[in-house]
Amino acid sequence: MYKTSIKILLFLLIIAFYSCEKDDICIEENTPHLIVRFYDKLNTLETKKVEQLKVSVKNSLDETIVIGAITTTDSIVIPLNVDLDNTQIILSKNTNGTNDNIDSFTLNYIRNEIFISRSCGYKILYKDIQINNLTSNDWIENIARNNTNIENETAAHLSIFH
Repeated sequence: MYKTSIKILLFLLIIAFYSCEKDDICIEENTPHLIVRFYDKLNTLETKKVEQLKVSVKNSLDETIVIGAITTTDSIVIPLNVDLDNTQIILSKNTNGTNDNIDSFTLNYIRNEIFISRSCGYKILYKDIQINNLTSNDWIENIARNNTNIENETAAHLSIFH
């Protein structure tokens, strides 16, 4: 009787030990954001801060969503649409305190969905980035594409000259 109860207890401990799942904690990098740096149009190697910048994007329902209003910055991080092959980006610069100077452009890309792990799920990588439909109201002079793919957030993907 004693040996049987020890065998049953040992059996239950083994089952309990093997039935536990390890904790799934995502430590992998998720879907990267677009990184934009602002440069001086006269000295293209020197960054230039934008004052009173407001960043907005259009979502898949064609609604404009304000990402943020930043006082002064020389770089921004923008999330791209994960359910569309393009994102319209609207950059507003308040020049005199009352009138916004609004410039916009569309970023077209090919989405590549990659399975990371059970805990992280999927992430989207953006391939073959194209800049289209630049509507400039005199503050953005030019936009340059630094990378054709957005796979990480280690360097700027676009340079905007103003």
